[in-house]
Amino acid sequence: MNPAEKLFLERYIQSPKRHLWRFSFLFMVLGIVISVGILSTALNLFEGYERALKSVLLDSFAHIRIENINGELLPDTLISLTLQKLNSKPEIDSAIPLLTTNLMASNGEKARGTVFNAYDTTSVHMGNYAKYVKEGTAQLVQGNIIVGHYLAKELGLSLGDTLNVFYPRLDFITPLGMHPVETPLIITGIYHSGFYEYDRTLIIGTLQDARMLSGANDGFSCIEIRLKNKFADDINLYAEKYNKMLNNDLVALPTTNTTLLRLVKMQKWLIFIVFFFLVLISGINIISGISTQIYDKKNEIAVLKALGAPKSTIRNILGYQVILLCLISIILGLILGFIASWVIVHQNIYQLKGDVYFIDKLALYVAPFNQILIFILASTLVILCVQIPLRRIDKMQVIDLLRNP
Repeated sequence: MNPAEKLFLERYIQSPKRHLWRFSFLFMVLGIVISVGILSTALNLFEGYERALKSVLLDSFAHIRIENINGELLPDTLISLTLQKLNSKPEIDSAIPLLTTNLMASNGEKARGTVFNAYDTTSVHMGNYAKYVKEGTAQLVQGNIIVGHYLAKELGLSLGDTLNVFYPRLDFITPLGMHPVETPLIITGIYHSGFYEYDRTLIIGTLQDARMLSGANDGFSCIEIRLKNKFADDINLYAEKYNKMLNNDLVALPTTNTTLLRLVKMQKWLIFIVFFFLVLISGINIISGISTQIYDKKNEIAVLKALGAPKSTIRNILGYQVILLCLISIILGLILGFIASWVIVHQNIYQLKGDVYFIDKLALYVAPFNQILIFILASTLVILCVQIPLRRIDKMQVIDLLRNP
């Protein structure tokens, strides 16, 4: 930056009002702030949604389930042998036997199909459900259960109420058909993970209640495996690895939908590309604003040319002013995006529909990488758009500028 360019830029910074009050410049600034703000808001909300969905999928579900290939219960001896093999694996956070049963739950005339999960309370790990028990207690005794938030809401139940569960037992067949086992259980906890389908169907109870309902005196449905966080992105690879080391009667199945996570990530960047076109449109306003400024300052340009100022200096005098203003506008747009994201997340007018979006809450996450990416791309676009109209200065002749004031 030569002394002349520096002088004009300092004068512009010291008295910017006379430039900003121009309609073309005001329109240009608003266009950049609003377009960058919308882009930043969309990316902040989608990043929050992606991270919230990933957290729910990886935290509230087991990552891998080991089951009998024939669908039968796993005997206790096979469970012990399998756990011995798995406990030596450094990537495994926990491996827990689980007895799961499909039941019908009812309260008066309201009924719903549910999944009853029962963990071995003598195990060191009792599952990952405790941190999602938002009301009541996570401790279980026989006769007590924890139910999903939406299940309790749909059946009109709350803490301390009794939920009737039914299970059709094949060993209780009468001339009139199968006789279901009916048991009243007391709700002592409300489970709310944020994953709609899980919160709408889940019942967690004791192993004694599950065995009484299903008639299974021993054995488990599966072994739930949770990987440590740094290994959670390679669930499919570890499932294949365990299949090679397990008994031929067993199969390891990944339970976390990593395909869904990849799809959400792809959608996030598609949203980014679509909304970036708004910034591109604001670039057209920059071209228009600079063209207007060049027309307004043609007398000054003529004087500078007459004094022998290089073409690059004249371009830089105008270009530095606009680029500085545009960079400030981009930063204001990023701030606007954060404020808009915060307002949207904390408003109580609209909430996500869990049956459509899997989770029921909006989330906000301002990723530094996303903000830097927006700033770099928007700044690059601004600089390119500034250079386009400035090329006209090179073609301007002093005599033509002075003849047409």
